[in-house]
Amino acid sequence: MSPAPLRPLRLVKGNSPASQLPAAEADGALLAAVIAGEAAAAANFHDRLRPVIERTLGRLLGARDPDHDDLVQQALIDLVLSLERFRGECPLDAWAAVIAARTAYKHIRRRKIERRLFALTDSETFDRADRAASGTALLRNSIRRVQKHLTDMDANRAWTFVLHDVHGFSLKEISDITKVSVAAVQSRLVRGRKEMHERILRDPDLAGSMDDLARSHRELHD
Repeated sequence: MSPAPLRPLRLVKGNSPASQLPAAEADGALLAAVIAGEAAAAANFHDRLRPVIERTLGRLLGARDPDHDDLVQQALIDLVLSLERFRGECPLDAWAAVIAARTAYKHIRRRKIERRLFALTDSETFDRADRAASGTALLRNSIRRVQKHLTDMDANRAWTFVLHDVHGFSLKEISDITKVSVAAVQSRLVRGRKEMHERILRDPDLAGSMDDLARSHRELHD
């Protein structure tokens, strides 16, 4: 009797609990372990969410902000202290981003340095512009002029405008960040947008730059 043919080897996933769970359930298990005080879970929690916090703070304050490392640590502390309020109604990454943005907001309010919110310290913005050589100087100048208008606006309206229209936070998330009602956030956003649009229209150099940038973009993609 001839031996049965060999079957091809098949790799299977390990049997660890984390590998068997969907992402949301794995995050829930991680949070439960952190709340229970498991040391290994605390290290995993740090590794899991620190990149989210660093990205959020980097976008809002600039990656080279002198207080960046301290704010990352503070945001992690704030996140741990907020865990028992987390109900899983949004992804854990989104919750961490809201907590990080709230930490940045309190930092800005406490030190009265609203201008630093809009400082262009993120080289990625210019790197993208440099890859499209045409119009780079124009883009830089336009960004700086927009920044100037933002710093001259009411800080709450400017902050709400940037959080929503630039960074994509929802009205509810901005409400959590700034500790005001959703209705107040909506009002600030509407007024902030209106003021920014009016400022652009009253700024002949900026309004012309926007037309030139739009024309350059069409030419690059035609």
